Amino acid sequence: MIVLNRKKRTIELLPIGKAKGALNSRRKPLFQGYIRLTRTAKGPRIKRFIIKKGKKEKPTPPSEAIKLLRKQLIFLPKKDDEIEEFLASLNIKNRYARVCNHCLLEGYVTIITKGFKYHNQWICKQCADEVIKREIKYNGMDKKTFKNFKRLLQRTQDLEKLLKVFEPRFDPLKEPSLTLFDKIISSKDEKNPISVDELQIPKKFKSILKMYGNRQLLPVQKLAIEEGLLKGENLLIVSATASGKTLIGELAGIPKALKGKKFLFLTPLVALANQKYHDFKSKYSRMGLKTAIKVGMNRVKARGELVIPDTDIKGADIIVGTYEGIDFILRSDKSNILKEPGVVVIDEIHTLDDEERGSRLNGMISRLKKIFPEAQIIALSATIDNP
Repeated sequence: MIVLNRKKRTIELLPIGKAKGALNSRRKPLFQGYIRLTRTAKGPRIKRFIIKKGKKEKPTPPSEAIKLLRKQLIFLPKKDDEIEEFLASLNIKNRYARVCNHCLLEGYVTIITKGFKYHNQWICKQCADEVIKREIKYNGMDKKTFKNFKRLLQRTQDLEKLLKVFEPRFDPLKEPSLTLFDKIISSKDEKNPISVDELQIPKKFKSILKMYGNRQLLPVQKLAIEEGLLKGENLLIVSATASGKTLIGELAGIPKALKGKKFLFLTPLVALANQKYHDFKSKYSRMGLKTAIKVGMNRVKARGELVIPDTDIKGADIIVGTYEGIDFILRSDKSNILKEPGVVVIDEIHTLDDEERGSRLNGMISRLKKIFPEAQIIALSATIDNP
């Protein structure tokens, strides 16, 4: 097989071997040939033929190019009047094949039956994967998200649509085909919903909850209450995203904070800690509670990383921190500044399965339980299976 690819006035001659197994398979041409045509009375004819192997270029008689073309199946990536006229004048038939443009730029040839449109060009699956990996790296995202993007690409078969996710103004609500992870079916036969007014919590806490629209407990919150949330029971809460897990931790932690025992809320990411810090500070400063943040920014900072200065945690009632930030306090023998926490909420507990951070999180939990055996521990996750 030979692919003839137009590059302005030059035609690339790319021999890629036998036809068997050629579809959707990236191949390295045996060599790269370059043909320059000229117009004659008999039609287009080869003016110059150069063969390139590695870095060496060798001028070759045009007759050698014609011999090659007569012996092989000839494919064109798209219609080209001059090339087709030239081939027809030599009684050489040609066919059309969709070829990955990115592979051609990299010195490879991939004939594709199914590809993806990217900047008005067709590219193969392997190149589409490389485009996604490049976007993930450029946007500073975790490499592990590639599996999810790859799954989305297989489902949508639309690379350009998928890449919209990386755009700053992307609205996830307008693209459910890309962002919808799960659906929570509302239960119409929910019996005896619990009102916030029925809870055994301080009145001013109830007022704050109702001010923020929390008048009745959601199903998962009701289950937590029934399982002993307000009685100091350690709980693992597994529920879908946006189902009200964070408020479960607040229901247990804020009453303890009002009694002088610290409420710790731990997350794996600096950005999440920053968000919760501002949420809690805005909400509970009305009750006279002080909120602090500890993210362990004493580590080396990567360029462009979110920089958040730690605040004074000694006099705080609510402490929001990353796993590393709080674990640093525990390991440096400074746990006394945490006094006696009443409630410790560990968000994204499924991080225990992470190869890099799982063992560290496990160690931090062990240290917390040893140093503060009376603290109530509440673990939150949306992804743990069969806990």
